Amino acid sequence: MSGYQGKVAVVTGAASGIGYAVAARAAAEGMTVVLADIDAGRLRAAAAVLRGGGGDAHPMEVDVSDRESVLGLARRVRAEVGETWLLVNNAGVYLSAPFAEMPPADWDFVVGVNLWGVVHCLQAFLPGMLERDRGHVVNTSSIDGLVTVPNAASYVAAKHAVTALSEALYRELEASGSSVGISVLCPAAVATDILNSGRHRPDRLGPAPQAPERDYPALDEVMEPAEAADIMFAGVTERRFWILTHPEQSAPAIRARADEIVAGRNPGDDSVDPNFRKSTGRMPF
Repeated sequence: MSGYQGKVAVVTGAASGIGYAVAARAAAEGMTVVLADIDAGRLRAAAAVLRGGGGDAHPMEVDVSDRESVLGLARRVRAEVGETWLLVNNAGVYLSAPFAEMPPADWDFVVGVNLWGVVHCLQAFLPGMLERDRGHVVNTSSIDGLVTVPNAASYVAAKHAVTALSEALYRELEASGSSVGISVLCPAAVATDILNSGRHRPDRLGPAPQAPERDYPALDEVMEPAEAADIMFAGVTERRFWILTHPEQSAPAIRARADEIVAGRNPGDDSVDPNFRKSTGRMPF
């Protein structure tokens, strides 16, 4: 029997990509899984697939950038499913443009989901986990939460904030003697639908710019979401804080950035996201 058997997992951004893969892995471990996402159609379809395979899956629509929506999710989970043991704050969006060309509404969208979504979910679920003194939190950051890249300032800023928030919370949990664990997941190239996430921008931010559907680009060492989910579960089982999907690929840039900081050197090519293409001056997506 799995050590996760019978426990409740709440996964945001679970209709596709890494979120769905994590939900599927959780179901395979015998967990009761709450799939939370803003995309109601895909969400129901994803839950149906897991149920068809014998999983105990519960789809619940949520906008993680809206605090009241998240609080409503937490109430539903508690009333309809049970007490959360694993919270995976995975919902994320991506927009790319030079800083001077990105309008405030796009910043609100990217930071609202990628950072405030994590904060809202922690505020809604963590107090109960602390009161019960059990469970584990995974916050999805990015390789771009450890290094930087031009033309994605809103995404980079939000993901660095998630990394720092997670590390600060780790220290607080350790200092308090809590049994609740926390990890930060930093994916590099994982084949997801994040490049099309602009279509989920809330109406309150105005109409989303029309953009064609895009496939995930052919970057170096692109990983399938299921493999990223396996890596995440291995990290949770080992109670590791840092969980990187591509540690060997990412390490040189991370080390270079740390060296630049300590030495007081200006940022150079060695410390940029390894998938940044200098030939275009932009991320390749």
